[in-house]
Amino acid sequence: MIWKPNVTVAAVIEQNGKYLLVEEIPRGIEIKLNQPAGHLEPEESILQACSREVLEETGHSFLPEVLTGIYHWTSDSNGTTYLRFTFSGRITGFDPARKLDTGIVRASWFSLDEIREKQAIHRTHLVMQCIEDYLAGNSYPLDILKYYG
Repeated sequence: MIWKPNVTVAAVIEQNGKYLLVEEIPRGIEIKLNQPAGHLEPEESILQACSREVLEETGHSFLPEVLTGIYHWTSDSNGTTYLRFTFSGRITGFDPARKLDTGIVRASWFSLDEIREKQAIHRTHLVMQCIEDYLAGNSYPLDILKYYG
């Protein structure tokens, strides 16, 4: 058997002191709160994946500007190992009529206090960790990522 981690991307998007998060039902059981996030797909760069996931889950066009962190984590619930690349950047457009991905209930803007109050429903501990790293000023240039597609 060949072991390989799942590569995921996420976006910390802050505007006017609020953060864009999605309310989702990941396993059809209960609503969880997460950054716009998802899996890297074949023949796309990590940056393309991040922009695509934000659009698909929120209806917002997103331009990644910096890498805020890379997270290596194994889920206790399913034993899957993830490598999560998290970016911050800016919204460049919005399509309110766009149909959101299956499982996404809605995308909403939350204050930092609201996010902290809702930690019990965060999809994973990485939701808060990524925001804390963003607030700490973690930012790495995008040119450290190389794509040879």
